[in-house]
Amino acid sequence: MRSLNFTAAAAALVFAAGAAKAADFPNSYSDQAYAPAVEEAWTGFYAGALLGYGLGDADGFEPDGFLGGLTVGVNYQIEQILVGAEGDIAYTGVSDEGTEDYSMDWVGTMRGRIGYAFDRFVVFGTGGFAWTNAEYDGPGGDDGYFHGGWVVGGGIEAALTGNISAKFDYLYMNFSEELYTPGGDIEPDLHTFRLGVNYKF
Repeated sequence: MRSLNFTAAAAALVFAAGAAKAADFPNSYSDQAYAPAVEEAWTGFYAGALLGYGLGDADGFEPDGFLGGLTVGVNYQIEQILVGAEGDIAYTGVSDEGTEDYSMDWVGTMRGRIGYAFDRFVVFGTGGFAWTNAEYDGPGGDDGYFHGGWVVGGGIEAALTGNISAKFDYLYMNFSEELYTPGGDIEPDLHTFRLGVNYKF
């Protein structure tokens, strides 16, 4: 009887010790498996594609149309603050056609970004350098110019997986005035509304 009691006591002691040690693991596993992500790691290089619509004004011309292009960039996340740089180039159908035609065939930007990350999202502001390659075509001939300028805007980006994200942004671009011969002085600006998908490396 004494031997049975000793065996039972030893078994209880071993079980209790094992349970206490095991208690450290299920909680951490459970947290990892079931707790929703509070932050998504955005740090790294990325590339992607964009599609959007542009509305412009160019001294009497009102060009508009679709655009599509490519994006590259890099982000660095410090807790919930995100800083980064992004560049893009797009081929556009942004034009105004009539007796005289004006088109902004290519548009590109090089911008800084700063944002706030929460859950799987980042809201951000952005600004920097913008350019467009534009053309005038009228009864007296045609001419084209490269316009430099500046851009500001903002948007929101959502992480769909650990590597893939989708975003929406709005950009306003203001370009330099150039003298077209013929055509006269033209100082274009452009509003764009864009959707994009990025892959983080």
